[in-house]
Amino acid sequence: MTRTVFLLWLAACCAATTAAAAAVQQPLRVERMNMGSGLQNARGTENALPVGALGVWHVPQYLPGYPTAATIWPRVIVIQCTEDLCAGYTITPELGRGEYLFFVPANK
Repeated sequence: MTRTVFLLWLAACCAATTAAAAAVQQPLRVERMNMGSGLQNARGTENALPVGALGVWHVPQYLPGYPTAATIWPRVIVIQCTEDLCAGYTITPELGRGEYLFFVPANK
């Protein structure tokens, strides 16, 4: 009986992990902003990439002062999204350096 319970628990965990990974992997696009999100000096949107299964995303961005020897702490910001399109952001002093800036989508 213990083996059966363990196998059922393992199957439930695998199904939940697969469903969560599928939900996180939906593609997102972020608007390109001068001195902010996306490839600089370009128009349109940039494809965001999920960072593992952490629920945070990353998009190429303007790197102020790059390269740097400063200690960098990762930060997560919340940006507004409508379905798969997210608003862009501009790097400001309040955000700190941009090397490890991730975002979480918030639906409008």
